[in-house]
Amino acid sequence: MRTTTPFWRNQACCIAALAAVTLSASATFAGDPHGGHAGDVFVGVEFDHIVTGLIDADDVMLDVRVFESELGELGVPGFSDEPGWEAFPGTFAPSSRVGWNAPEGIRRWNGDGLDAGIAETLTVTYDTLSFVIGETAVDGFDLAVQPDGGLHRHLGFLLNGESGGAQVGVYVVELELYSTDPSLEHSSPFWIVFNNEASEADHEAAVEWVHTHLADEAPCHGDVNGDHHVDVSDLLGLLSDWGSCSGCATDLDGSGAVDVEDLLQLLAVFGDCH
Repeated sequence: MRTTTPFWRNQACCIAALAAVTLSASATFAGDPHGGHAGDVFVGVEFDHIVTGLIDADDVMLDVRVFESELGELGVPGFSDEPGWEAFPGTFAPSSRVGWNAPEGIRRWNGDGLDAGIAETLTVTYDTLSFVIGETAVDGFDLAVQPDGGLHRHLGFLLNGESGGAQVGVYVVELELYSTDPSLEHSSPFWIVFNNEASEADHEAAVEWVHTHLADEAPCHGDVNGDHHVDVSDLLGLLSDWGSCSGCATDLDGSGAVDVEDLLQLLAVFGDCH
């Protein structure tokens, strides 16, 4: 009598395979000493060019250029000290400094894009240093790196309104990192999307818009739910659609069915997706 493998066993097998891929992908920066936490901006150097990424628990997501922040979480309206900034020891020359500039003015999300020329400004501070991002580009300040060539700092971000409090909404600032080491080039532009008491739906919509229209990051193949990760959630979505499924997002090869070919394509691109 012919027997078949129960579908739940296929699922378990697939999840185990995906977990193995996860462990392999996340090992890149294992063992790097750092005192940051999830959500910090990773600052690195590749080919004499400053690059950004995202600290995620014990891992680093490379080539990330869009970051999120919630204003007011510390009990001060319109203020946040997130994200933090972290470079591992040995990244920079110990005698050098790392700084921030704003190549564009602050903008506000309107539900379909970004409005410039707004009344709000964003003050960026560290100790006695500060600069204000208004309607136009502005040079910022730089900080000394640690004696070991690393960096771990939290800047202050304060949203200011024309007459005190800023309008409820989502605000976007463009920044770049530079080093006083003449051998290093500035980073590519990156963006922080600040939520000032708006809904999470509005915040995430603005983040997605910035990913697509400013960072020029098209949705990744295999990112079924559009969260910029190909992970277990996408795998479970694929498995739930298994079989004939015309027009399904999980039908990655467009064959009209979700099958082993789609599963293999998803596993091949598993990980961070920006």
